[in-house]
Amino acid sequence: MNSFFITATNTDVGKTFITCAILQAFLDAKFNAKAIKPVQTGCEICDGKLKAPDVKEYERINPKNDYEPLFALKFPASPHFSANLENVEIKMSAILRYIENHAKNADITLVEGAGGLFVPLNESENFIDVISASQIPAILVAKNELGCLNHILLSIEALQNRGVKIPLLVLNFHDENDEICLSNLDFLRAKFKGEIVCVPNQKDASIKTAAAKFSTFVKTQSKLLKEQIFKNDNLEFDKKHLWHPYTSALHPLKTHEVIYAKGAKIYTKSGELIDGMSSWWCEIHGYNNDELNAAATAQIHKFSHVMFGGLTHEMAINLGKKLLEIMPEFNQIFYSDSGSVSVEVALKMALQYQQNKNKEKNQILTVLGGYHGDTFGAMSVCDPQNGMHFLFNGVLAKQIFAPKPKCAFNKDFDPHSLDEISQIFQQNQNKIAALIIEPIVQGAGGMWFYHPKYLRGLRKLCDKFGALLIFDEIATGFGRTGEMFAYQHAGISPDIITIGKALTGGFMSFAATLTTKEVAHGISQNGGVFMHGPTFMANPLACAVSLKSIEILMRSNWRENVAKIEQILKQELAKCAKFSVVRDVRVLGAIGVVELKEDVNVQSLQEFFVLRGVWIRPFGKNIYLMPPFIISKDELVKLTDAVCVAIKEDKFRG
Repeated sequence: MNSFFITATNTDVGKTFITCAILQAFLDAKFNAKAIKPVQTGCEICDGKLKAPDVKEYERINPKNDYEPLFALKFPASPHFSANLENVEIKMSAILRYIENHAKNADITLVEGAGGLFVPLNESENFIDVISASQIPAILVAKNELGCLNHILLSIEALQNRGVKIPLLVLNFHDENDEICLSNLDFLRAKFKGEIVCVPNQKDASIKTAAAKFSTFVKTQSKLLKEQIFKNDNLEFDKKHLWHPYTSALHPLKTHEVIYAKGAKIYTKSGELIDGMSSWWCEIHGYNNDELNAAATAQIHKFSHVMFGGLTHEMAINLGKKLLEIMPEFNQIFYSDSGSVSVEVALKMALQYQQNKNKEKNQILTVLGGYHGDTFGAMSVCDPQNGMHFLFNGVLAKQIFAPKPKCAFNKDFDPHSLDEISQIFQQNQNKIAALIIEPIVQGAGGMWFYHPKYLRGLRKLCDKFGALLIFDEIATGFGRTGEMFAYQHAGISPDIITIGKALTGGFMSFAATLTTKEVAHGISQNGGVFMHGPTFMANPLACAVSLKSIEILMRSNWRENVAKIEQILKQELAKCAKFSVVRDVRVLGAIGVVELKEDVNVQSLQEFFVLRGVWIRPFGKNIYLMPPFIISKDELVKLTDAVCVAIKEDKFRG
């Protein structure tokens, strides 16, 4: 099977005529070819039935080609506008299924769009989203006339930026005697790498005549079809050769191939999934955010990267200004390329600070149940007993561990919960260079929420014993807990903070470590320099996207959105508490956790969720949700319902 999406630079360029001509060309070449139109506006009542005018044209070419549009709308306007008039919701997922079902039964399927690329289907999706998600090559149709070059080149650029192949450009209403038409053709031949077909004015060309213009294109596709192996071995290659996080090379977990993502939805070859993970907590604005895409594209056309040693750039400077604006407690910013590296940077800052103070403090204090990353320094401060890095205990730096905070976030605070860590400070005051902790929420170490007053106690202990306080906000930063940063729940601030994940809105890997003037100057006094320098430090693309992500967050109703998510999570996940297998249900901000009494079977539970059209990745005893902030109520309830059903039906056991 093979498909082409026939789209246009704008309306009134004769797209349906071209679709019919290409359909005729494939039929003449003895292909089992069909033409479909998923969305048609301007439909008419004929013999008591709503008929789509373009489908009538297809039927004239092939009487069997009478496939009705999935969405047939009366008013002749954009699909979004027409659908609103009839109280119809156009769903991209439904269009994709419609295309796929038709394509199964034909050698060639021609899919005609409505209008141009950015004609809206609904509030958030356009036709170019359908083309991108369907992974179908596009045939671009344009009217060859004065001014068409601008529309054509912009449309080509838009498609190519989405990764869409364009094997054919059709210049319709081409006049061989018109100098402008000939000039346009010459210019496009120099610019466009695919095949160009010129079709004269429809008054001067029948479908048969126009079809003949596509003979070379049809022959090329015929050859490709004969060479094509009707087998998709991508997942098999992935299974054999690509190592995924925390998996066995011998017995890897099942993966699902993603073809597109938009908003709170991930489109895979297995179907549409509502994302409950924010791709490990970073996609706060959802996928394929137009503003983030634009910020990256604009920077690409300037420069995608320059070294930060001896050079600087506007994006790094502007992002730094914005970070200090929202975190005025800090003074110095060190950019890095991942959250784990930002933790390494924080630990090195603390150790160098203490060395420059002529103090032999060379160990880090932390608490059990924590997680700070997968690099060696970060692993050394992860839980050595129940964490995922216990295999490396023999070679990691020996750090000092205190008990996990036992004071729950939503319970009365017991001051005695600080007794044990206070005693550890007292006993090791000459060794402890710094204390590192995830404020309020222990993430990958167990999804535990503890009391803000515990942080206040840590601040006092660090001050008393001359240790630096490091907060790892990689998972909790940028609104996830209901505050911009989790430490703000406690009304205190650390000496060093690490941020990442949502810093770029999940667009790309990037992180930063911020510290106070006292720490930065303490490291730098006596001729000291900070000994760290990643190759991709302050990457301009990442800085540009981060700046835009923060701007989007700051002007949005993020606090209100997170509060709504919290309310829904509390209301819906509370239903799970009645099951005997559940140990605890807890919610904070846009984080919802159902902790079971036994470990879950990740493989079977993940596949259960996929069958229900949701993406939830559990671990250990926890089934948790961290959805994008832009998720709708219906989408969120579908996630919570899936969690409740999984527990009710014992799907977590495998």
